[in-house]
Amino acid sequence: MKTDVIVMGAGLSGLTAAALLARKGLKVTLIEQHYQPGGSCGAFRRGSRTFDQGTAMLFGFGASGFNPHRYVMNQLQQPITVIRHPSLYTLYYDGHPIPFSEDIEQYFSALTELFPEHMDGIRAFYAYMADLYYHAILADPIYMAPSEMTPKDGFLRFLKHPVRLLRLFRLFSQSAGDLLRRFVDSEDVVRFFNKLTSTYCYTLLDETPAILAVTMFMDNHHGGSYYPAGTSQQLPGKLEKSLEEDGGIIHYQTKACSMAFRDGVPYAVTAIRNDGDALTIEADDFIFSGTLSNLYHHVIPHELQSRETLSWIDQLEMTYPSVILYCAVDASVLPEGAQPIEMLANDPQAIDEKEITLYRFSLADHSICPEDEHLIMAIGPTFQKWPHPEDPEYDSDEYLVLKDQETARIMAVLEDHIPGFRAAVRYHSLATPSSIEYYTLKNGGSVAGPKQAMGQDLLKRHPAATQWKNLFVCGEGTVMGTGSPAVTISGVSAANMVLRRRSMKEFSAQDRTENVVIEITADELRKHCDEKGNVLISPNSIDDPYQLQLHDLAVTCQWCSDDACRTSCPYHIDIRGIMRRLECGNLTGARMEVSRSVSIQSHHSISDHFHPCLTCDRQCETQCLHTLIDETSVPIARTLLLLYQRDPHELKAAQTQEEPAGQP
Repeated sequence: MKTDVIVMGAGLSGLTAAALLARKGLKVTLIEQHYQPGGSCGAFRRGSRTFDQGTAMLFGFGASGFNPHRYVMNQLQQPITVIRHPSLYTLYYDGHPIPFSEDIEQYFSALTELFPEHMDGIRAFYAYMADLYYHAILADPIYMAPSEMTPKDGFLRFLKHPVRLLRLFRLFSQSAGDLLRRFVDSEDVVRFFNKLTSTYCYTLLDETPAILAVTMFMDNHHGGSYYPAGTSQQLPGKLEKSLEEDGGIIHYQTKACSMAFRDGVPYAVTAIRNDGDALTIEADDFIFSGTLSNLYHHVIPHELQSRETLSWIDQLEMTYPSVILYCAVDASVLPEGAQPIEMLANDPQAIDEKEITLYRFSLADHSICPEDEHLIMAIGPTFQKWPHPEDPEYDSDEYLVLKDQETARIMAVLEDHIPGFRAAVRYHSLATPSSIEYYTLKNGGSVAGPKQAMGQDLLKRHPAATQWKNLFVCGEGTVMGTGSPAVTISGVSAANMVLRRRSMKEFSAQDRTENVVIEITADELRKHCDEKGNVLISPNSIDDPYQLQLHDLAVTCQWCSDDACRTSCPYHIDIRGIMRRLECGNLTGARMEVSRSVSIQSHHSISDHFHPCLTCDRQCETQCLHTLIDETSVPIARTLLLLYQRDPHELKAAQTQEEPAGQP
């Protein structure tokens, strides 16, 4: 097999790079070890509940501010509906609620109660940052990592804002603590800002680069945070849709294991499928979207690397491993006025295991759970020692005991914050660092990769380029680093490096495209729900009745990890993947997946004379695990027939007929 570009890893950065390159007309093949896209940005189902699994507080969709998500969706012309939160979040600091919203005076008012004697200095600190943010960063936005800018572009930017950019450059050698102390001499104030940096990028103020703090602190009150209607799975789903509509090929449940080199240059990737079969693909260019440790220790042959590079990667300080508790609770337990996002930081002295962020996105989009419930995701650091997913301890009784202990610990923190929480829980499940690594390949369950700390920050991190001219890197280990907007920028950067190598036009902030991001509020979304909370307008920006009907059929699929429907299908159709695509309006990808499976298994192609669901006894529906919920199956055959606009009633009539000859 030969293609133009191979992208390894379908996290947000890899998907972004792959979709953008396919948009430019290149042949792109994406390899992903999991069965669905998104990395830590995705979702899973438990009955009528859809849980966000990790990354879900999404910045970068606003009309202004640091908005790479909006930029990419507009470049790809993929409509997406996002719900804007009324406030970014509320930080509970030492028992005091501190709101973060566009109204910065409300924020200052809350700080006045904590630090009345230091407000002049705090205001001066924010005025200094605002000048740089609005007149240097936002005045000339870029969607490339600074390490990948050409000297010409860098010089032109400097000519536009020389004084302010010089001030920005000086911040590269300073910590956020150095910057704050120029305005405030109170260590109590420093401890407060410690919590702002630790909840965002897992570093304390004196570890955090000042340049990063400027964007982070100001965007708290400018860019806003968003939630994709229909869960965070919509974001990677839209990127997947764009890639497949532009001819890209995706191999799920296929793990990139090694790269082959010829004359010192990569020319092929060998990957192993879940069934054990090997797949070798040749390409001209390669992008790796994953951890640096996995790339250098497992994918690139050791004999081609220097000890210095491996030693540098091994010495990178990682963010704390994370543990995530998913809960469904009785809706009545949440107090009046509860916000979708709250951060608990009650110990001003240090980062501790009680530093938990609560996500309650059913407050924004109640269609993700029953009307009388709310879903809660609680994520925070863990200091326990957890087994590697390949260790025998991962399946041991001791591991299960440790999971129970962690669950009880987090429940206790939530009970202190929300009285009556324990009694209100109807369902709960825990993701440990071990399970996070199992599903996302993030080493040790460190969800944010290497710390964005002084000494390994920004330009001291791995750039998009490598020592090999046609191998590029994106993701949390690279220059932009932590958070979904930053890794999206790293994906744009990697795509542009491929385009630059091919002398093709790169993606630029000056590109003019139609805006396709639809912003709504939670109240506006609720107006379009029925009495059961089901959304009556598409959460995927689809208004075609045919596509909406496919969406409504597909939404009952549980995306089961044990997809018995596929193994029982005589054509081994990836039903789970098709249903997930249809929820994102990706009819092209769904049809491609059906056609590929049918062609491989039967040497037939779907046509007016042949459809697989007209020739079998629907074992997929008999084995469907949805029957364990309410004894009904996902309407698989009906959905696949409708996907090709065939009358579902044909199914019953065809069960007495022999299989047609079809097309070779």
